[in-house]
Amino acid sequence: MKKHFIYTEARSGSNFLVDLFNQHPHLVNYGEVLGDWTKPHKIYHALMRKKPDMAYLKLIYSSQLFFYLSQCYYAYQNFRRRKPIRFKCYRQISSVGIKDFHHTLLKYGLLDFFKSNPDLYIIYLYRQNLLKQHLSLEVMRTTRVVSSEMTQDGKTVSQARSARIWVDPSDVLAVLANAEKEVLQREDILSHVDSGHLLRISYEDLFASPESQAQFRRQAFEFLGVEPIAVTSRQRKLSSDNLQDLIENYDELHQGLINTPYAKYLY
Repeated sequence: MKKHFIYTEARSGSNFLVDLFNQHPHLVNYGEVLGDWTKPHKIYHALMRKKPDMAYLKLIYSSQLFFYLSQCYYAYQNFRRRKPIRFKCYRQISSVGIKDFHHTLLKYGLLDFFKSNPDLYIIYLYRQNLLKQHLSLEVMRTTRVVSSEMTQDGKTVSQARSARIWVDPSDVLAVLANAEKEVLQREDILSHVDSGHLLRISYEDLFASPESQAQFRRQAFEFLGVEPIAVTSRQRKLSSDNLQDLIENYDELHQGLINTPYAKYLY
Protein backbone atom coordinates (compact mmCIF):
# COMPACT_ATOMS: atom_id res chain seq x y z
CA MET A 1 0.00 0.00 0.00
CA LYS A 2 1.39 3.38 -1.00
CA LYS A 3 1.48 6.08 1.67
CA HIS A 4 0.90 9.64 0.52
CA PHE A 5 1.10 13.10 2.08
CA ILE A 6 -0.51 16.28 0.76
CA TYR A 7 2.09 18.87 1.75
CA THR A 8 0.65 22.35 1.60
CA GLU A 9 -0.31 25.55 3.37
CA ALA A 10 -3.66 27.08 4.23
CA ARG A 11 -5.94 28.33 1.43
CA SER A 12 -4.15 26.38 -1.30
CA GLY A 13 -6.94 24.00 -2.34
CA SER A 14 -6.07 21.00 -0.16
CA ASN A 15 -9.70 20.37 0.89
CA PHE A 16 -10.46 19.99 -2.81
CA LEU A 17 -7.81 17.27 -3.14
CA VAL A 18 -8.80 15.41 0.02
CA ASP A 19 -12.41 15.26 -1.15
CA LEU A 20 -11.29 14.16 -4.62
CA PHE A 21 -9.13 11.35 -3.25
CA ASN A 22 -11.79 10.11 -0.84
CA GLN A 23 -14.28 9.72 -3.67
CA HIS A 24 -11.98 7.14 -5.29
CA PRO A 25 -12.83 3.60 -4.08
CA HIS A 26 -9.16 2.69 -3.62
CA LEU A 27 -7.90 5.83 -1.86
CA VAL A 28 -8.26 7.20 1.66
CA ASN A 29 -6.97 10.52 2.93
CA TYR A 30 -7.62 11.36 6.59
CA GLY A 31 -7.09 15.09 6.11
CA GLU A 32 -5.38 17.04 8.89
CA VAL A 33 -4.28 14.98 11.87
CA LEU A 34 -1.67 17.23 13.50
CA GLY A 35 -3.78 20.26 14.43
CA ASP A 36 -4.62 20.35 18.13
CA TRP A 37 -8.30 20.71 17.22
CA THR A 38 -8.40 17.37 15.36
CA LYS A 39 -9.87 14.31 17.07
CA PRO A 40 -6.83 12.03 16.40
CA HIS A 41 -4.55 14.62 18.01
CA LYS A 42 -6.82 14.97 21.06
CA ILE A 43 -7.08 11.20 21.54
CA TYR A 44 -3.33 10.65 21.13
CA HIS A 45 -2.53 13.45 23.56
CA ALA A 46 -5.00 12.11 26.12
CA LEU A 47 -3.65 8.56 25.91
CA MET A 48 0.07 9.21 25.52
CA ARG A 49 0.33 12.51 27.41
CA LYS A 50 2.52 13.98 24.72
CA LYS A 51 2.28 15.95 21.52
CA PRO A 52 2.15 14.27 18.10
CA ASP A 53 5.49 12.91 16.92
CA MET A 54 6.82 10.63 14.19
CA ALA A 55 5.49 7.56 16.00
CA TYR A 56 2.02 9.13 15.93
CA LEU A 57 2.17 9.69 12.17
CA LYS A 58 3.50 6.18 11.53
CA LEU A 59 0.65 4.76 13.63
CA ILE A 60 -1.92 6.59 11.52
CA TYR A 61 -0.39 5.28 8.32
CA SER A 62 -0.14 1.66 9.49
CA SER A 63 -3.05 1.05 11.88
CA GLN A 64 -6.04 -0.88 10.54
CA LEU A 65 -7.86 -0.01 13.76
CA PHE A 66 -7.45 3.70 13.04
CA PHE A 67 -8.59 3.09 9.47
CA TYR A 68 -11.84 1.42 10.54
CA LEU A 69 -12.51 3.88 13.33
CA SER A 70 -12.19 6.72 10.84
CA GLN A 71 -14.50 4.92 8.39
CA CYS A 72 -17.10 4.49 11.14
CA TYR A 73 -16.76 8.14 12.18
CA TYR A 74 -17.23 9.50 8.65
CA ALA A 75 -20.08 7.09 7.96
CA TYR A 76 -21.84 8.40 11.06
CA GLN A 77 -21.17 12.01 10.05
CA ASN A 78 -22.58 11.38 6.59
CA PHE A 79 -25.62 9.62 8.07
CA ARG A 80 -26.33 12.63 10.29
CA ARG A 81 -26.00 14.98 7.31
CA ARG A 82 -28.12 12.70 5.10
CA LYS A 83 -25.25 12.22 2.70
CA PRO A 84 -24.27 8.98 0.93
CA ILE A 85 -22.37 6.58 3.19
CA ARG A 86 -19.18 5.27 1.60
CA PHE A 87 -17.65 2.63 3.86
CA LYS A 88 -14.39 1.20 2.52
CA CYS A 89 -12.58 -1.99 3.46
CA TYR A 90 -8.86 -1.95 4.20
CA ARG A 91 -8.08 -4.60 1.59
CA GLN A 92 -9.59 -2.32 -1.09
CA ILE A 93 -7.16 0.52 -0.43
CA SER A 94 -4.14 1.11 -2.66
CA SER A 95 -2.97 4.32 -0.97
CA VAL A 96 -3.65 5.89 2.40
CA GLY A 97 -2.59 9.41 3.33
CA ILE A 98 -2.99 12.61 5.26
CA LYS A 99 -2.65 16.29 4.50
CA ASP A 100 -0.97 18.88 6.64
CA PHE A 101 0.69 22.23 6.59
CA HIS A 102 4.34 23.19 6.62
CA HIS A 103 3.87 25.42 9.65
CA THR A 104 2.23 22.55 11.58
CA LEU A 105 5.12 20.20 10.83
CA LEU A 106 7.44 22.96 11.99
CA LYS A 107 5.42 23.46 15.20
CA TYR A 108 5.82 19.80 16.20
CA GLY A 109 9.41 19.38 15.05
CA LEU A 110 8.46 17.06 12.19
CA LEU A 111 10.21 18.71 9.26
CA ASP A 112 12.43 15.61 8.90
CA PHE A 113 9.44 13.28 8.47
CA PHE A 114 9.82 13.10 4.70
CA LYS A 115 13.54 12.38 4.94
CA SER A 116 12.92 9.66 7.53
CA ASN A 117 10.21 8.06 5.37
CA PRO A 118 11.52 7.96 1.79
CA ASP A 119 8.68 5.63 0.77
CA LEU A 120 6.14 8.46 1.09
CA TYR A 121 4.50 9.78 -2.08
CA ILE A 122 4.25 13.54 -1.64
CA ILE A 123 1.76 15.78 -3.40
CA TYR A 124 3.12 19.30 -3.01
CA LEU A 125 0.24 21.72 -3.43
CA TYR A 126 1.31 25.34 -3.32
CA ARG A 127 0.07 28.77 -4.23
CA GLN A 128 2.20 31.02 -6.42
CA ASN A 129 0.42 34.24 -5.46
CA LEU A 130 1.25 34.58 -1.77
CA LEU A 131 -0.75 37.81 -1.44
CA LYS A 132 -3.98 36.17 -2.59
CA GLN A 133 -3.26 33.23 -0.31
CA HIS A 134 -2.91 35.56 2.68
CA LEU A 135 -6.05 37.51 1.79
CA SER A 136 -8.04 34.30 1.35
CA LEU A 137 -6.98 33.33 4.87
CA GLU A 138 -8.12 36.71 6.19
CA VAL A 139 -11.49 36.31 4.45
CA MET A 140 -11.84 32.89 6.07
CA ARG A 141 -11.16 34.39 9.48
CA THR A 142 -13.71 37.13 8.83
CA THR A 143 -16.49 34.87 7.53
CA ARG A 144 -15.53 31.85 9.68
CA VAL A 145 -16.29 29.62 6.71
CA VAL A 146 -13.46 27.22 5.88
CA SER A 147 -14.88 25.71 2.71
CA SER A 148 -18.06 25.38 0.73
CA GLU A 149 -19.44 22.13 -0.60
CA MET A 150 -21.69 21.40 -3.52
CA THR A 151 -24.33 18.72 -3.06
CA GLN A 152 -25.37 16.26 -5.73
CA ASP A 153 -28.33 18.46 -6.69
CA GLY A 154 -26.02 21.44 -7.26
CA LYS A 155 -26.82 23.35 -4.07
CA THR A 156 -24.14 24.91 -1.91
CA VAL A 157 -24.05 23.57 1.65
CA SER A 158 -22.15 26.48 3.17
CA GLN A 159 -21.59 29.77 1.46
CA ALA A 160 -19.27 32.52 2.67
CA ARG A 161 -20.95 35.82 3.31
CA SER A 162 -19.79 38.52 0.94
CA ALA A 163 -17.07 40.35 2.81
CA ARG A 164 -14.50 42.94 1.91
CA ILE A 165 -11.63 43.33 4.28
CA TRP A 166 -9.38 46.21 5.23
CA VAL A 167 -5.65 45.46 5.37
CA ASP A 168 -2.63 47.29 6.70
CA PRO A 169 -0.03 47.48 3.88
CA SER A 170 2.87 47.35 6.34
CA ASP A 171 1.47 44.17 7.89
CA VAL A 172 1.05 42.66 4.43
CA LEU A 173 4.69 43.42 3.59
CA ALA A 174 5.81 41.55 6.72
CA VAL A 175 3.53 38.60 5.93
CA LEU A 176 4.85 38.33 2.37
CA ALA A 177 8.47 38.48 3.51
CA ASN A 178 7.86 35.62 5.94
CA ALA A 179 5.86 33.65 3.36
CA GLU A 180 8.71 33.80 0.85
CA LYS A 181 11.12 32.49 3.52
CA GLU A 182 8.75 29.58 4.14
CA VAL A 183 8.67 28.81 0.41
CA LEU A 184 12.46 28.45 0.50
CA GLN A 185 12.18 26.17 3.56
CA ARG A 186 9.69 23.94 1.78
CA GLU A 187 11.85 23.76 -1.33
CA ASP A 188 14.85 22.75 0.79
CA ILE A 189 12.84 19.94 2.38
CA LEU A 190 11.58 18.72 -1.00
CA SER A 191 15.07 18.77 -2.49
CA HIS A 192 15.73 15.59 -0.48
CA VAL A 193 12.69 13.77 -1.90
CA ASP A 194 13.15 11.34 -4.80
CA SER A 195 11.65 12.86 -7.94
CA GLY A 196 9.58 9.73 -8.53
CA HIS A 197 7.88 10.25 -5.19
CA LEU A 198 7.02 13.92 -5.68
CA LEU A 199 4.13 15.48 -7.58
CA ARG A 200 4.02 19.27 -7.74
CA ILE A 201 0.89 21.24 -8.52
CA SER A 202 0.16 24.91 -8.12
CA TYR A 203 -3.22 26.23 -7.03
CA GLU A 204 -3.26 28.50 -10.05
CA ASP A 205 -2.67 25.64 -12.50
CA LEU A 206 -5.13 23.34 -10.76
CA PHE A 207 -8.01 25.80 -10.84
CA ALA A 208 -7.22 27.34 -14.22
CA SER A 209 -10.05 25.47 -15.93
CA PRO A 210 -12.22 22.32 -15.73
CA GLU A 211 -9.78 20.75 -18.19
CA SER A 212 -6.80 21.45 -15.92
CA GLN A 213 -8.64 19.87 -12.98
CA ALA A 214 -9.37 16.77 -15.05
CA GLN A 215 -5.73 16.60 -16.15
CA PHE A 216 -4.45 16.83 -12.60
CA ARG A 217 -6.99 14.26 -11.42
CA ARG A 218 -5.65 11.74 -13.93
CA GLN A 219 -2.07 12.62 -13.04
CA ALA A 220 -2.66 12.31 -9.28
CA PHE A 221 -4.49 9.00 -9.52
CA GLU A 222 -1.72 7.54 -11.69
CA PHE A 223 0.89 8.91 -9.26
CA LEU A 224 -0.81 7.00 -6.44
CA GLY A 225 -1.12 3.84 -8.50
CA VAL A 226 -4.90 3.73 -8.95
CA GLU A 227 -7.08 3.75 -12.02
CA PRO A 228 -8.08 7.27 -13.12
CA ILE A 229 -11.84 7.67 -12.78
CA ALA A 230 -14.13 10.60 -13.47
CA VAL A 231 -14.93 12.06 -10.07
CA THR A 232 -15.38 15.73 -9.23
CA SER A 233 -14.56 17.29 -5.89
CA ARG A 234 -17.56 18.84 -4.16
CA GLN A 235 -15.44 21.61 -2.63
CA ARG A 236 -15.82 25.08 -4.12
CA LYS A 237 -13.76 28.25 -3.95
CA LEU A 238 -14.97 30.75 -1.39
CA SER A 239 -13.63 34.09 -2.56
CA SER A 240 -12.91 36.00 -5.72
CA ASP A 241 -9.41 36.17 -7.20
CA ASN A 242 -9.97 39.85 -7.99
CA LEU A 243 -8.16 41.80 -5.28
CA GLN A 244 -10.40 44.82 -5.73
CA ASP A 245 -13.37 42.63 -4.83
CA LEU A 246 -11.69 41.58 -1.60
CA ILE A 247 -9.98 44.69 -0.25
CA GLU A 248 -11.70 47.86 0.89
CA ASN A 249 -8.49 49.90 0.74
CA TYR A 250 -7.11 48.33 -2.44
CA ASP A 251 -5.64 51.62 -3.70
CA GLU A 252 -3.69 52.04 -0.46
CA LEU A 253 -2.38 48.47 -0.66
CA HIS A 254 -1.44 48.94 -4.32
CA GLN A 255 0.51 52.07 -3.46
CA GLY A 256 2.27 50.27 -0.61
CA LEU A 257 3.41 47.32 -2.75
CA ILE A 258 3.91 48.72 -6.22
CA ASN A 259 7.55 49.75 -5.69
CA THR A 260 8.55 46.64 -3.76
CA PRO A 261 9.62 43.13 -4.83
CA TYR A 262 6.07 42.03 -3.96
CA ALA A 263 4.38 44.09 -6.67
CA LYS A 264 4.18 40.89 -8.75
CA TYR A 265 1.48 39.60 -6.42
CA LEU A 266 -0.89 42.44 -7.28
CA TYR A 267 -1.62 40.86 -10.67
